[in-house]
Amino acid sequence: MIMSNSYSKYILFIFLFCSCTSMNKITYMNSSSQESDWKLNPKPPMHYIEEGDNLVVKIYVNNEEINKSFNLENNTNSNNPNTTAANLYLNGYTVSNEGDIELPYIGKVNVINLTMEEAKKKIERKVSEQLINPVVIVKLSNIEFTILGEVENPGRYPIYKENLTIFEAIASAGDITDYGNLKRVKLIRSNKDTKVTYDLDLTSDEILNSNFYYLRNKDLIYIKPLRFKSFRKTQSQVILSTLTTVAVLFNVYLRFEE
Repeated sequence: MIMSNSYSKYILFIFLFCSCTSMNKITYMNSSSQESDWKLNPKPPMHYIEEGDNLVVKIYVNNEEINKSFNLENNTNSNNPNTTAANLYLNGYTVSNEGDIELPYIGKVNVINLTMEEAKKKIERKVSEQLINPVVIVKLSNIEFTILGEVENPGRYPIYKENLTIFEAIASAGDITDYGNLKRVKLIRSNKDTKVTYDLDLTSDEILNSNFYYLRNKDLIYIKPLRFKSFRKTQSQVILSTLTTVAVLFNVYLRFEE
């Protein structure tokens, strides 16, 4: 019977060994010994308007009739519960191949490679040629990121706030699963007409001060699985079942031998 107990302990050890994963692969920012050492990236990225971007432009003056003429849809604001990505897009202005948007009564305005603030000032100057003291609001409506791989809810997500961090993006997708490898995260980022792939390590606090702490428009995040994911999910269960059966048969054998 002593031999049987030892055999059972051996089985338990094998199962635990097969199913264990190193904590440094599944714990965020575990490379820092002191929380006070963490330093955040002080400058969130600025978006430069690209071809195909969709801009929501609102023009206001001290005249309600004129406001209605320039803003055919006045309900696309953040406080309106009926606001959707679809109506933001439909009521926005898509940047053409030449880098222009065309505003009613104003005409074309070239905004390619400008920041939101620069585009706002340029449109204000153009509108000021026809209106007195206009107030112009310019927002990018088609901001989104995509997250795939080992997260609870992979998919494409719209962004309704400025300066979204990579951790907020992961949280939006329900966090990384138990089978995600935080040391092997890929981020695919648009750079004008090209896509550039970066390898990230979310177990290191260096991510806080990198160019990838804040997401950019159309970033794609891919969480790779742990190396032994399939083994841990299926084969470990098969092994446990097999070893348990062997242990039972071995116990029966020992009883017959007594």
